[in-house]
Amino acid sequence: MSWVDHFFDSGLYEREYAGLSENAELAERQAAFIAATLELGPGDSALDLACGGGRHAIALAGRVASVTGFDRTPRMLEMARQRAESAGADNVSFVEGDMRELDYDAEFDAAYNYFTAWGYYSREENQDVLVRVRRALKPGGRFLLETLNRVAVMRRFQETMWHETPDGTVVLMEHEFDFAEGRMLNRRTYMKDGARETVEIDHELPGPDGYVQRFREAGFSDVRLLSAPDGGEVTIETRRIAVVGRA
Repeated sequence: MSWVDHFFDSGLYEREYAGLSENAELAERQAAFIAATLELGPGDSALDLACGGGRHAIALAGRVASVTGFDRTPRMLEMARQRAESAGADNVSFVEGDMRELDYDAEFDAAYNYFTAWGYYSREENQDVLVRVRRALKPGGRFLLETLNRVAVMRRFQETMWHETPDGTVVLMEHEFDFAEGRMLNRRTYMKDGARETVEIDHELPGPDGYVQRFREAGFSDVRLLSAPDGGEVTIETRRIAVVGRA
């Protein structure tokens, strides 16, 4: 079983990020950033790639004609559907699928992938995802990918750190970085009430210039970098960045 299957199918993701997932104010602020950066209007359609529990799709619903959330985890999609129903977001739909098999053709005015949700697979597969996103956009459509700034990560790099989740689980994180392959290796051990569970996360993390190059290789034009979610200039201190390009 791959780490992607284990981490998302086991519920570890929801346990660790429960506080973030329930933060409606933050989701609204991030949705406003997405809408402004992608120049979204009331008549537009948007694709939320790796939508998870749907927090951005639902927050964006009132700004556009429709949002399609696309994700691989049935449990999280069911959570997203329930949240959308409770919020009265009837212009949001959710589709189960692997991003490596995304198969839309000129369907959306814009797309976004938020919170380090790209790079989980091989370099070739990750690049193909970008190509598939470009293909899913109408001519001139915009794509926003939000992720970590590797430069800032390296400046603050810690081999070992820990934190506690909202339910009292202690998470021990052991980090390595493979500079030859440009991949972050993160071994997480979850401990609560005497029980332990470990997952080894391995994902591609290019530098800011690397993301720009990858977008261009996938056929995007007018590629630019922004700090997220404030939309400012990217510096060595910027922790999270958005890469934006046009199809």
